[in-house]
Amino acid sequence: MHPLIFHNDRIVAAAESKITPTVAGLLYGWGVFTTLRIYNGKAFAFERHWRRLLLHAEKARVSAPLDLKQARRALDKLIAANSVEQGRARLTLLKGQAGPWQIEPGREAEFLIFTASETRRVRADLALTLSPYRVLSTGLLAGVKQTALLENLFALDEARSREFNEAVLLNERGEIVSATAANIFWVQGDEVFTPSLSTGCVAGVTRQLVHEAAVQWKLHVVEGGFTVQRLLDAREVFLTSTTREISIVSSFDAKEYSSRQARIAKLLSREFQKVIRDATMNS
Repeated sequence: MHPLIFHNDRIVAAAESKITPTVAGLLYGWGVFTTLRIYNGKAFAFERHWRRLLLHAEKARVSAPLDLKQARRALDKLIAANSVEQGRARLTLLKGQAGPWQIEPGREAEFLIFTASETRRVRADLALTLSPYRVLSTGLLAGVKQTALLENLFALDEARSREFNEAVLLNERGEIVSATAANIFWVQGDEVFTPSLSTGCVAGVTRQLVHEAAVQWKLHVVEGGFTVQRLLDAREVFLTSTTREISIVSSFDAKEYSSRQARIAKLLSREFQKVIRDATMNS
């Protein structure tokens, strides 16, 4: 993480930033966030991320103290201040004073932006396992990127304790939802499948861009509620997220996938890179 952050209305040193310890964002984990990529010093898909952040903030009853233009200006200034060329940024909205532990009336929300350089990932097999934990698809905040992500972290730690890289989460109906920090796609025949939002998965920005790229290539994309057997029957499986972009899965528990057969994942990965190049060249 870089030493400078944007806090509410100005850029400050992270070590000097102060948040009242009784704000609801800290006491209850009451907040929402989004993470986006920075390519060649430019924020990628900012408007998509901001629109989703506002939608999730509304669901979580957190106010946004900035509009789109102000937030974009703040992010651009922070990218310049931290001299970020290739990296990522996290935008967070925390609920302000709320509940019985209020000291005095304060801000309705705390707005924070962090940036970090992108470290080159060493290409490795991506092994998934089935998580023993479940997602409640009917929860009030199902599908919202909350700052309180302990359940996802516990699922990831449990998978790593068994020497897997990621975990597949199911909901209370036994439907595939996602990985702990990524959306999931798989291919059967010439069709691309992914869980629908009704399963409780997050409406990932990369998920949406991949869906659009697949449609442009006349691929049939099917969203719905699917059992874990679909992953066992699939020819190829891949994950999508801001940090992963498109990552081909090598195995799911005892099931192994041949990278040579991951034709559609590789096609969509190439198309996604074109979208990135076009966006960063034209912005």
